[in-house]
Amino acid sequence: MTSDITPAAQSPLTLALEAVTAALREKDIVRAKRLSGEALKRGFEHPLFLNLRALDREKAGQFDLALADLRRAHVLSPKDFAILNACGLCLAQMDRSEEALQCYDQALALKPDFEPGWFNRGWVLERLGETAEAAASHLRAVALNPNHVFAWATLAHLAARRGDVVATRDYANKALALQPGQPTAILALADMELSDPPVAERRLRELLARSDLGEFDRAVAWGQLGDVLNAADRPAEAFAAYKAGNDLFMKDAKPKFEAPGQPTVAAAVAWMAPWAKAQRPQPRPPSLSIARPASGHIFLMGFPRSGTTLIESMLTAHPDVVSLEERSTLQASVRAWLAGPAMLNRLIGARDAELSPYRQDYWACVKAFGSDPTGKIFIDKNPFNSLKLPLIYRLFPDAKVVFAIRDPRDVVFSCFRRRFNLNPSTYELLDLNRAAALYDGMMAFAESFRAAFFYEEHQLVYEQLVEDPATEAKAVCAFIGAPWRDDLVDFSGRAKRGDVASASSAQIARGLYTDGAGQWRRYRRELEPVLGLLAPWVERFGYPAD
Repeated sequence: MTSDITPAAQSPLTLALEAVTAALREKDIVRAKRLSGEALKRGFEHPLFLNLRALDREKAGQFDLALADLRRAHVLSPKDFAILNACGLCLAQMDRSEEALQCYDQALALKPDFEPGWFNRGWVLERLGETAEAAASHLRAVALNPNHVFAWATLAHLAARRGDVVATRDYANKALALQPGQPTAILALADMELSDPPVAERRLRELLARSDLGEFDRAVAWGQLGDVLNAADRPAEAFAAYKAGNDLFMKDAKPKFEAPGQPTVAAAVAWMAPWAKAQRPQPRPPSLSIARPASGHIFLMGFPRSGTTLIESMLTAHPDVVSLEERSTLQASVRAWLAGPAMLNRLIGARDAELSPYRQDYWACVKAFGSDPTGKIFIDKNPFNSLKLPLIYRLFPDAKVVFAIRDPRDVVFSCFRRRFNLNPSTYELLDLNRAAALYDGMMAFAESFRAAFFYEEHQLVYEQLVEDPATEAKAVCAFIGAPWRDDLVDFSGRAKRGDVASASSAQIARGLYTDGAGQWRRYRRELEPVLGLLAPWVERFGYPAD
């Protein structure tokens, strides 16, 4: 059928749009992008042109500019679910996962059968630690597209995290039937084979020998091989495998986390610890007269791999307790007040009127993350909140702190060997020396801060918790004001359902075990470069030198 409108009668915008559409029909994406760019330079604004330019800007690492294009495209076409999905992908690459999730939810509200949206939603939920909901999202994706190999493989990975052997094998086999050799599926199967080290080692070495293996999957495979070699009591080889995987992760992430002008956690600790040490003792701040939604407010912190996930998994079984696990609830306050010593000095002396908006933002974030603390004892669990003690002290003077402690040598080694979602803090844990330096700096900061500023704190010792969980958990319950319940020590089912967000989820699913204590001794030779730095903390916390 010929058009009733002759080319001469068509507007320049229409002609440009038709040219781009024709290029896309011919699958000539390069020409489509070029034509879109030319149209935008001529002042012809259209969602398609903006979307294509955003692709090029993302490829160039210009995520802010790409997001601006996509936001404008959404304004021009608010019902276009594909643009919302593109916004989500861009935000996810910018580590703005919560905002990305909102975009996917909006896209799926417009088109519930949009299978890529369900997969992308599951992926970002996993990054946020919402593994149970992530699995549900991936199941929606495979229900819409049973041939979605990556969704099946990711389901296998999530099942392995919660220790579900049957589901892991089922999902992995589905992925492998669609794509023989699919790396994520193979890695999930190897994760389930730790009890049979020779089988798991053979599977992983075969995977590592492949020339087509991507760098991310190769890094994960090295880490899993480290776990296999550790289980086989071959510590030197295990450490070398952990290092090989971490080096790959670090090489990939370095441009992002060590770009010129990019603030680093190590740099923040370098000035925060001396600042805290220079403070004179302060009187206790007055209690707040304003109402809070929670009946009790607890910050659970320490250092990663110190037992925060273990005690949190116990406490959240209590009907009077609700928790939020490792979310950025204080980001607005961090940006405003943790910019240097001068701002911290201002924070300590700030008037309540200056701080009130940040309290409101905090509780708004808690609600936005899906937690309802109304009438409950609310636990904000994030080990890295140790560096945010000044904010907690000034914003929430009535809050209590549970600070987890574990043998520093076990902590640093465990951080080095475990795989975390990368952010500016966990990036430091990929290198043994940097991990130890971060530990030293954070503990020095916390020690000096508690010496100068009064707040209620309970120190929880990991080794005592795993040896006598009931006694230690009772003490924590008494501190936070929750009546004791005998069923709190039976908590592993939560991790098995996929409700534990941290890198400890697989260990939590096993239930309580004591073999995590003293692991560092098997790696004494490999840990030698950092033992001197950690020695003062070993002595300070009362652990034996050998």
